Amino acid sequence: MSVKEQRTLRKSDLVKHWLLGYSSETCYNYERLQALGNANSIQPIIKRLYDEDQYAEEIQKYMVFFNTEPSFMGTVIHGITAAMEEKRANGEDISADDINSVRLSLMGPLAGMGDVVSQSIVYPVLAGIAIQLALAGNFFGPILFEVGYKAIMLTLGYNMYMLGYKQGKQAIIEFLQNGILNRLIEVASIIGLMVVGNMAVSRINVIVPLEYTFTNELGSVVFNIQEGVLDALLPGLLPLLITFGVWGLLRKRVKPLTIVLILFVVGIVGSLTGLLAIA
Repeated sequence: MSVKEQRTLRKSDLVKHWLLGYSSETCYNYERLQALGNANSIQPIIKRLYDEDQYAEEIQKYMVFFNTEPSFMGTVIHGITAAMEEKRANGEDISADDINSVRLSLMGPLAGMGDVVSQSIVYPVLAGIAIQLALAGNFFGPILFEVGYKAIMLTLGYNMYMLGYKQGKQAIIEFLQNGILNRLIEVASIIGLMVVGNMAVSRINVIVPLEYTFTNELGSVVFNIQEGVLDALLPGLLPLLITFGVWGLLRKRVKPLTIVLILFVVGIVGSLTGLLAIA
């Protein structure tokens, strides 16, 4: 292929590459993880930039160990890869090892950030809102979760891909180093914790109904444990303690089914003895 012959990627090639990247885990294996899926997704780029007799060789370099978060943040790596392939096809001094070095160096940081965004922020916030709607009898709850989750995933994934393609690896490295992304994640995490906290206090409807009556010559006084002690110390204290208790059991690797059985036993015993009641 002549160096002077300019090969330019079309917008459709980039979109195909980005969309095929979402299937990177469909051929997941424990030897190379996402390698086969990435080799499949790069085909529109390779076919646009190289001659037919070069296809096999150029795709082969993607059959190496690779694993990152594929939907939200990890797509930036694919965008950078497309930009590097375009420069390589047009004669710049970029080797197959250079491309894989960039991919492998970024897959770890982007995997960590992508998992935080998808699993620790977007999922719990949307699920919290959707669950509240569903428990209130609103059928829009699950629809909101499914549509909202996919919309956020595709919007963020596309823009991160295009950021990688247009800005290149140096811009991404600076973006990671200057702390902007970490601050955004911190703000979103706070919002997520607020949603989860609200769910704990509003959905764990447990109180201590014990009351004691004190009588003397001046009259009688009824002392309620829930109102006089627990609510006075911290409203919602009992739901908070239950939430922390479940969290502690999960950290100790107690099976979820075992935790459910424990809650059943505690609830039944507490109800029969009058120690616990529904608010």
